[in-house]
This record gives sequence, structure tokens and C-alpha cells, in this order.
Amino acid sequence: MSKLNNLVQKATNTAGNEEEASAKYSGMTGTPEIKEWYATHGEDVYILSDSLRLHGKRFKNTGTKYVLVCHGYTSKAKHMAGFVHKFYTLGYNVLAVDARAHGDSEGTKIGMGWPERMDIIKWINRILSWEPNARIVLHGVSMGAATVLMASGEDLPENVKAVIADCGYTSEWDEFQREADTLHIPWFPVLNATSVLSKVRDGYDFKQASALAQVKKSRIPTLFIHGSSDELVPYSMLGELYAAAACEKEELTVEGAGHALSSSVAPTLYWRTVEDFIAKYLDR
Repeated sequence: MSKLNNLVQKATNTAGNEEEASAKYSGMTGTPEIKEWYATHGEDVYILSDSLRLHGKRFKNTGTKYVLVCHGYTSKAKHMAGFVHKFYTLGYNVLAVDARAHGDSEGTKIGMGWPERMDIIKWINRILSWEPNARIVLHGVSMGAATVLMASGEDLPENVKAVIADCGYTSEWDEFQREADTLHIPWFPVLNATSVLSKVRDGYDFKQASALAQVKKSRIPTLFIHGSSDELVPYSMLGELYAAAACEKEELTVEGAGHALSSSVAPTLYWRTVEDFIAKYLDR
């Protein structure tokens, strides 16, 4: 797992200078001013899921529009400050959550989206406890995108109006196999054995943790976004997910964007597409 962590850090430039990484990913992480805004606004909120105390940060706004924002692998909610601030300025109430085993949430096992999908349902229910008439959008990047896609295949409340999945992967198996190939690690039989261990220890194997299978069941309108130069989650996965999705759907390719960089490379295109997509479904 340490080699995978190193690869993620290399791909997202977080293994080097933090300021350089922040500048590169400013569309996601936010400018210094936005980071300060994030740190000084909002309130900490918590839920229990699988006996884990999970943390989120709630940014109250007027009205009933809500966005639930989900970060990527080894990241945390505060690293999504750029998205949080943008949605807030668009009039949304925003809930940014730390996935289990990340940030201020408890846990030691990262589930790559599968157990986290059920955490998302609990967060949705928490939003509905605040506002029964909430109109909810799920937004995720990388593992966060896979998480919201996996959640979309569950029986979600009618309040969930749209999903925005930015550079999500097809399944835990596919992503680990891809990373093993990138790291020149023989994925067979290591991946098979690890998947069996996950089944015994956690109740699911890597192939079961599939966004591809979940979108086939989804009824939630979904916007799939991917950078054409993604070095961590293959761009080809966009086409696979889009083709499999049974829901109303759109796709956006951001030319030349690397992993999780679409909002930084083409912010105007990114947000125009996101806003136009949500507008079609928010009041339905």
C-alpha cells in the first residue's frame, strides 16, 4: 500500500513542495484566501457508521440546495476547499466530509469507495434531518467520485437529484491492477490473495467494489468528468462508466488535464458544464 501512496503523491504532486501542489490544484484545493475562508467558516458535524465516528464540515447557506463533497484517496475534506467555496458562492449549503480513515474521521481501513458508499447514505440522512426538503447533489473526485457512483446504485432518497463524478475509476480491482502494472508489481497472485483477504476480513472483495456495476442500477442523473491526460485513473474508464450507466447522463472530457486537474485546467468549462447539468435536474 505504501507504493500506491507514493504513486498517488507523485501523480498529485503532494510528495514535493506543498505550495507548488496547492497552486497546481487550485481549482480543487482553493487559493490561500479560499483556504483561510474554509478554515474560519463552517461547523464540524459527526455521524456514526460501522461504529466509526466520521467527521464533516457543514457550510450553511440559505435555501434547500445542498452539495455533499467527497475527496480522493489519502486526501481530506479541507483539500476540497476550492469546490466547497465555489458551490457556496452558487448558493448551495455544502457538506464536505472526511472519508473513513482520512482527516478527522476514525478508521484504519480505506475501502476505495465500497464501505464509504454506505457512509454517504448516512450523510444524506443527516442532511435530511436538517432539511427534509433538501435537494441534494453528490460531488466527488477520484476515490470520492467512485464513492458517489457506488452510492448512486443504492436505493437513495428522491431528494438526491444529481451526481458529479470527477475522474472516478470503474472498480477497486481495476484500479489496483492498473497501479500494480504501473509499479511493475506482478498483480497475480498478489491482487487475488489480497482480494480474498478483504472478503474474509471486511466482507467484500475488490471486484465487488465496483462503480461500474453500481451505475448500471442507478436512476440518479450523472455527469462524468475526466481529464484526457489522467496518469492515475485511465481516461478510458470514463467511456466504460458512461456506457454502463443506465441513468440520464452526460460526459465532459477536459483535454490535457491530468488526474483531478480538470477544474484547475479549464475552470470556466468545468463550472459551466456542472451548473448547466445540475440546473436540468435540481427542481425535478
